[in-house]
Amino acid sequence: MNLIEDKRLFLIDSFIYIYKYYYYYKKYYKENSIIYGFTNFIINILIKKRPTYIYVILDDKIKNNYKKKIFKKYKSNRKKIPFNLKKNLLVIKKILNILSIKFIKYKNIEADDIIGSIVKNSEKKGFVNYIYTEDKDYYQLVSSRTFIIKNNLLIDEIFILNKFNINNTKQYIDLISLTGDKSDNIPGIPYIGYKTASQLLKIYNNIENLFLNINKLNNNIKNKIKNFKNLVFLSKRIIKISSNININNLYPRYKIRNIQINILLIKINYIFFYNKIKKIKKILYL
Repeated sequence: MNLIEDKRLFLIDSFIYIYKYYYYYKKYYKENSIIYGFTNFIINILIKKRPTYIYVILDDKIKNNYKKKIFKKYKSNRKKIPFNLKKNLLVIKKILNILSIKFIKYKNIEADDIIGSIVKNSEKKGFVNYIYTEDKDYYQLVSSRTFIIKNNLLIDEIFILNKFNINNTKQYIDLISLTGDKSDNIPGIPYIGYKTASQLLKIYNNIENLFLNINKLNNNIKNKIKNFKNLVFLSKRIIKISSNININNLYPRYKIRNIQINILLIKINYIFFYNKIKKIKKILYL
């Protein structure tokens, strides 16, 4: 696929990386580990990808999120945000502001619904999307114009279809509705794994058709799923990423200026970043 260089949109599912780098660098930088780790992560993206459009998206509290309202156990196994991490979020926002990177957060809305809505609109406008995330729920958004970057691996449609043996990426929603997902407390059906779920979806395409044809299933599978219809459809409502969030004022071209780079050096005060930031000055839009 020939990428349109001036219409590459990079979307950072930030909380995953904020947590990751907070714990990874904590042994080295203690209270400031999140500032070091996350800033380093963002700077590496700026240097290696040279984004023309980039946004950092952050979850809001899910206490009043619509998914939490329909299923109270949703993400109830998530740890409480450590105090030092929470305290340094304000610093991260300042750093992103210095770097001219738009920071998006909406009240009671999760990052995946914000990103899903951006992707839907940006694809219509001819953008090629790159989502930085380690959350598998985003697999449902992957298309010929939307990719995931995970641990420096580019995840496309072919990767997902082969890995889960499904016909299209939208079926990933139905797959997890059947199997469940322990990381987010998605129930699914006990004793139904990826292999069985993908075989059923190959035949029936989605869970709606599956339950319409439940009497055609062999007794072993039929007995496993017949009492879990409500739970499966509840799971699908929770897993499905919304694309209906109204997001305005998007798609300003990314540009970083010398004055912002100089401010960043002063604010962060980490010698480690000096050479990297000099490299940004040399190659990025200056």
